[in-house]
Amino acid sequence: MSKRIHYIDNLRWLTVSLLVLYHAAIAYNTWGEANYIFFKEIKPIAAIVSFTSPWFMPLMFLLAGVSASFSLKKRSIGEFIKERFIRLGIPFVFGLLVIDPILSFVADVSHNSYSGNLFSHYGVFFTKFTDLTGYDGGFTLGHFWFLGVLILVSLLSCVIIKLIGLVSESSRKKAAVGIILSVLAAASFDICFFGKRIITYLCIYLLGYYIFSDSGFVKRLTKYKFPLVFAALAANAANTAIFIFIGGHTLLNNICNYLSFILALPALVCIGHDHLDFTGRFSVFCSKISYMFYIIHFPIVIVCQYLLSLTGIGCIANFFVTIAVCYPLTFALCFAVDKTRYLRVLFGSKAKTHK
Repeated sequence: MSKRIHYIDNLRWLTVSLLVLYHAAIAYNTWGEANYIFFKEIKPIAAIVSFTSPWFMPLMFLLAGVSASFSLKKRSIGEFIKERFIRLGIPFVFGLLVIDPILSFVADVSHNSYSGNLFSHYGVFFTKFTDLTGYDGGFTLGHFWFLGVLILVSLLSCVIIKLIGLVSESSRKKAAVGIILSVLAAASFDICFFGKRIITYLCIYLLGYYIFSDSGFVKRLTKYKFPLVFAALAANAANTAIFIFIGGHTLLNNICNYLSFILALPALVCIGHDHLDFTGRFSVFCSKISYMFYIIHFPIVIVCQYLLSLTGIGCIANFFVTIAVCYPLTFALCFAVDKTRYLRVLFGSKAKTHK
């Protein structure tokens, strides 16, 4: 169990750390997404988003499902649900009231030349309901959609786990569950509710719970690490090349996109199992603040990009300076929040108790 937790935790915080790069790059996308701030189309930067998009969020839900399998070994379902509402629900509400309005305000200033201040913009934020992206200055869940969907997926998975009941622990039954969930995850990949692949995320979460939490399965899977990694890299590279640089070829692009999603998850788990099974002060800290990093990084990136744009700095320079500034700043803020007893609860961590 200890070995399992180490590499799962390391995979999680390393994946979350990519978000600064990912969200900074969206401001240069080539597919017409307004984003909270947009500069101009720059294909090599946009390729960062295209390369990671098929597998990034699915991996987060897979890892959450694996963690749930360990959590439910020491908690009842009721205790698990209560813990989810505290660890995810409180940050979700806090983000909706405090952080999302900042993103929406920057978008309104950037795209619509809004002239009011942040506080006056609250009236716009809570009364303007359009496509829920917030790109037009209206109401949005921002990046907190992940916490909201994770709460929903956690609740639904508890119902499904209770119904399935795991009457036996036979490998045949687990294999059947894994096959069904894999097929459903792939089949529902393009089915979205409010723009999110909720069915796919639920299936992947349950795959993490039932299949990828099995150390024996993962160990057997690592025998195929090299072909999986090679195939995943090839699929991701082809998907990015077609979508960003070549254009057209919609069917081939969709096939590569599906393959990127299907192959990258087991490939990354294999890499984690074989190369990320370690612990230390830095990795423990990064693991502890992973939710905190997720919450804090996005407004830092958007505000940094906006303030840099006011200086007249070039678009490309803005990207690299944003990366250079936002990583240490986000880590520093996470460290400060982690040391604040009650504030840390608002960012998904437990309040420290003093002896």
